[in-house]
Amino acid sequence: MKKLITNTILASSLLTGISVANSCSKVEDIINDITIPVPFDIPVNIDSDIPFVVSTDYVKSPNIPLNLDLDKEIKDRFQGNLTVKSAKLTSFSISQVSSVGGITLKAVSDAKLWIAAPGQVDQVIANVTNNTSETALSFTPDPNVEIMSYLKSTQASIYLEVKGPENKADQMKIKINSSFKIQVGLN
Repeated sequence: MKKLITNTILASSLLTGISVANSCSKVEDIINDITIPVPFDIPVNIDSDIPFVVSTDYVKSPNIPLNLDLDKEIKDRFQGNLTVKSAKLTSFSISQVSSVGGITLKAVSDAKLWIAAPGQVDQVIANVTNNTSETALSFTPDPNVEIMSYLKSTQASIYLEVKGPENKADQMKIKINSSFKIQVGLN
């Protein structure tokens, strides 16, 4: 009888120990998944002079640095040891300020917005199809594209690929208005 009681107590202790060890790892998983419930937007507005070249095939523009320090943005908004859990583009538009040769953005029928960062494969994050505006390109962001790994780099940049119905070239001053939705959580 003593042996049976001893074996039962040992088995119960072993099961309790395994259960506690397993729930500790689950607690770590839960802590890793904790995110701040309200994502916040970071607006990024850039004025840039770019060579504006449009062709019947897609033409790539030079890279435009985002000059975004995501760690600083998070520290300015929150206290504690938080990290980026998700980052997505929520809006992106380009407005024409001026051009040397008088060409307007209506010369662009379609455009793709790419994001680039060291150590990352360039990714299309938004596009324009059938543009008819003379003064603006309003991009449609892809809501499924996660760009957290790009924005963690202070060297992140964007570039455009544009095409139109005919070949044109100019020097253009543009204003870029964009917003990134950031979600942060505990380390």
